This record gives sequence, structure tokens and C-alpha cells, in this order.
Amino acid sequence: RCTLEGISVEGVYELMPYANGLRRNVKNCLDDFGVPLHLSTTVTRVIGHDRLEAVEVSQVDERLAPIQGTERIIPCDTLLLSVGLIPENELSVAAGVELDPRTRGAVVDQSLQTGVPGIFACGNVLHVHDLADNVTTESERAGAAAAAYALGTGAGAVPDCELTVSPAGIAGYALPGRITAVALTKLNFRVRRPVDAARVRILAGGVELFAGKVRPFKPSVMESFPLPAKVIKQALDLGASKIVLSVDPIEEA
Repeated sequence: RCTLEGISVEGVYELMPYANGLRRNVKNCLDDFGVPLHLSTTVTRVIGHDRLEAVEVSQVDERLAPIQGTERIIPCDTLLLSVGLIPENELSVAAGVELDPRTRGAVVDQSLQTGVPGIFACGNVLHVHDLADNVTTESERAGAAAAAYALGTGAGAVPDCELTVSPAGIAGYALPGRITAVALTKLNFRVRRPVDAARVRILAGGVELFAGKVRPFKPSVMESFPLPAKVIKQALDLGASKIVLSVDPIEEA
């Protein structure tokens, strides 16, 4: 947008050693406009009087700490910051809804109902999405479940089970955080770092119940994984109280 408005963009400086945005955004917004992307780099000083005159940028090490001696000055008059997203949870907190410490959004079951009966959460109030289409799909699910609850026709009014869902491996979170019905459930998750080859595994009581194909994963992409009803039933048969979604990198020989 800055380029289209006639602004000369010096570059994008990314703290991590990989692009946090979607690959298509990097191509369409940076590559196609000739905007350089500098990885493992961050702004370490803002320079100017009355208004911005320049910034100092530095490379960072594996602990994301600036490396002395790598500083350089970039003359500029504008600095835009992207500092990450968290769900809007003010209403959730006011309603007494439990929050997931990983997503910073509400803890929900497979119907997107929170631990407070009759309160449902979806979209960016639940977790940060990558695509607006995913928000739309999730909101339709939550709306249908809320309507069924209001009409008294919703399944799961009396829980079939009570299982928590936890992430493991390089999975940063798993959603929903609770399973209260023995039915096909879609699990959403993100990985904490990019990996070329990894496998999603579903475990309960230390037993592997289900495994996906080996494929690459990126933190910028919100992933989904089906949890069949028979797998939930197997976890219950094992006497488990928790299902684990683990994303495990495959080490090359």
C-alpha cells in the first residue's frame, strides 16, 4: 500500500530467521514490488528530533539478541511496526470465561462453547486466524451451535465425555481445548517454527491413536487436523482424561 501511494519503501526487517507472514503475502506485497526482506534483523534505535530522521537496525543471534558490530543506520521518515496479534478477550474476561494461556483466547469445546454455558467464541476473539475465510467458517459453526443451544436442540447439552486437548512437539497450541462429545472434531493448531518434514500424531495415555502424513509446516499457516469419533472413543476406552496433539519433526538420516 505504501508503494502504491508513492512512498519509497526501504525494506522489511524481520526479527525471526524466517518470514512470519504467509508466503503469498511475501510474494505479492514484497517480491512483486521489489521490497527487500531482511531476516534475523530488528530495529535497535530510533533517531530524530521532532520527527523521525533514521533508524538503526541490527542483526540478531539465535536468542534474538542484537549482535554488536552489525548496526547500520537507515535514513527514513516513517517507521511502521508489526508487533503481533492477540485475541480481543475483554468480553470473555468480563463474562468469567476461562482463557487459554497459549492462544490468549477462550477455552472452548468442539461446538465452540466456552466453559460458561450459552457463551460461544469464534474468530479472532478465539485465536488469531490467517485467512478471513477461516473466520467466516468458524463463525458459522459457532452461530449454528448457539442457535441450537437457544432452541434446546443442541447436541452435547449433557456431555458425553470430558477430555482436555494439549499440544506437544512443535505445536504451539491446539483448539478446541476440550472435547465433550464423541463425534468428528476438527483440531486447529499452529507450529512454533517452520519445518520441512513433520508428522501430526494423536496420543492418549502415551499411546499413539492416529498419525498424519509427513509434510512441511509453517508458523504463519493455521493448520487443521481431523479427530475421528473412533479415536475419541479409543482415548476414553484407555481411561485417558487428555488427548495430545503432537507435531513431531522427522529427522533426516
